Amino acid sequence: MSNWLQQVQKMLSNTAIGNAGAKAQGGSEGLSKMLAPGALGGLAGMLISNKSSRNLLSKYGKNALVIGGSAAAGVLLWNKYKQRVREAHQGEPEFGQQATPVDQRAERLITALVFAAKSDGHIDGEERKAIEQNIHQAGYGEQAEAMIQQAINRPLDPHWLAQGIKNEEEALELYFLSCAAIDVDHFMERSYLKELGDALKIPVDVREDIEKDIRAEKEKLPS
Repeated sequence: MSNWLQQVQKMLSNTAIGNAGAKAQGGSEGLSKMLAPGALGGLAGMLISNKSSRNLLSKYGKNALVIGGSAAAGVLLWNKYKQRVREAHQGEPEFGQQATPVDQRAERLITALVFAAKSDGHIDGEERKAIEQNIHQAGYGEQAEAMIQQAINRPLDPHWLAQGIKNEEEALELYFLSCAAIDVDHFMERSYLKELGDALKIPVDVREDIEKDIRAEKEKLPS
């Protein structure tokens, strides 16, 4: 795992712990659990049906609910991706000048996982019941459970999901996570990723390289 990814995960984990301590009386403890070590892999296991996608997310989700694409792409290539996305947003003066608060960033990524799970058109009644039971048993707390339920109930809308992205790192993070969670074998999944990439202004060549990176990482996983 790259030093860059470790630094990002450490920063986010520390921020989450700080937020949890500062807001414990305000009910944010459940969300802080979603940011705890192993949360991404655990949540992906509940939501994502494709085995290779689950395994990949578990591999890169051991330290925080945020994964950096540089783990697969390499730091130099990831920085190139960031530069290309920054150029695509050059008409937006404030883009790249702010960062989303960590709780909101986590909520966005949790929603992205739910959207990826239903991007093939549906989560049926049995799948939904299993998800609800597993999330409750995981003990994330009422706030996190309600947030996941809200994401399941929300219409699939990649443009809504992309709203409020403040910098190129967050744009790539969201797209990379969505690609990692989806093993495209349905035209609706492909359509969803295209709309998300368009909404985030991810250049087409960058999208293709990210998907190639993820395929290569999945091929390395034990069968």
